[in-house]
Amino acid sequence: MKTKSEFPLIAFTVLAMFFLRLVELKAQHAVLGNAEINTIIKEVPGLPTTTAEAAKRAYGANPLQPDHASMDLFYKPFEDKVNAKITVYQDFAKQKMAPQAGINDEAAYRQQAADMANQSPIIAGMGGFDKVTKMSPEEAKAAALQAATQYQTNPFAANGMQSAGMTALYQKIIADPAFAKRFEKMSYAEKEAELRKYMANDTPAAMTPEQVKAHQETVAAQQSQADRIRNAQEIQMKLVEWQQRLGEIGTAASQQFLGIEQSGRSHEVISEEIGLRYEAIPMVELGEYGHDHDPKQVVMLRKEEAKLHLEQAQQELKQSTAALKALREKYQQFVTEYLDYLRKNSAKIYGGTSAKDMMEGTNTEQPLLGFEASLLGIALELSQKSKELTNHAAYWEANYLQAMKSYNEGN
Repeated sequence: MKTKSEFPLIAFTVLAMFFLRLVELKAQHAVLGNAEINTIIKEVPGLPTTTAEAAKRAYGANPLQPDHASMDLFYKPFEDKVNAKITVYQDFAKQKMAPQAGINDEAAYRQQAADMANQSPIIAGMGGFDKVTKMSPEEAKAAALQAATQYQTNPFAANGMQSAGMTALYQKIIADPAFAKRFEKMSYAEKEAELRKYMANDTPAAMTPEQVKAHQETVAAQQSQADRIRNAQEIQMKLVEWQQRLGEIGTAASQQFLGIEQSGRSHEVISEEIGLRYEAIPMVELGEYGHDHDPKQVVMLRKEEAKLHLEQAQQELKQSTAALKALREKYQQFVTEYLDYLRKNSAKIYGGTSAKDMMEGTNTEQPLLGFEASLLGIALELSQKSKELTNHAAYWEANYLQAMKSYNEGN
């Protein structure tokens, strides 16, 4: 029975182990789970509040004498900051893949590939990877056929399980299709009972303590590998799900922005209406210039057209500001859910980079690094959208200013 004074010590020990485990996982995957992603998305430059501000951001102090570097200079500090953070992920991924994988030279890679190949019972039955590489094509074909036949005859021996009864049952299943069909339909308990019948006369194999320990370690390693495979499958499915969700968010946003552009008297509708009215302006003689639509009426019409376009742009800017804000919030909600999954499933992140890990696809750290870097890329996409919408509003502001200048000069 535990005394009252022992419980605080036990609790401290448990908490300490939990803390150390968290520290270990954090050190192992130092870059993943960056809570700063949402802060960065929040810092994406928003849209200007007016078309006049948009023109200043896009063209500088005087939109009629535009500084075309002005827009890039405004967004560059933020985008440089994001790109620097994405580079951290890329460098970390490269670093993990090079020295830790032990495949930074061809000889090391070949050795890992050979070790993995030797785990195959067929390759082992052919004499091992090194021997196989020295065989002629004819010798390799013959050795593979023999090894495969031996493995099919008694696959258990290749895995270190010497059991006459188990082998007999296996051979019965292979040789007797009717029995194989019945065996397949048996319940787990019935199959176990059938196996026990066949193994009843097996001679018990005495195992030394060293063999017992080795067997336990093998089973533990196999279980660990099975867990890693399951984890990799789960995370791969999550990655597919996340990409689909991000695609849906992006598609919905694109449709919303397109709807804003086409709402009301869109720029296209305004241009068509003004075009018809322009054609209706009477022709007048212009001396040596011949004849054309009445210039005074044309200037008035262009002024009216520029004003209509500007009013449409102002309405679009207002709606786009709300849409961009909503889009940013959706992305932040998504990132929060992603980080929460990562926090709850940190033990499923495996950073093994051996040839075996790579071929079996059990490394879950690398794809997560790439995905998390792409979440930072969302900030760049939002920045580009802000730039695009700002440029759109700025264009119509500058167009209006130019129309007013032409009108004032003509009067």
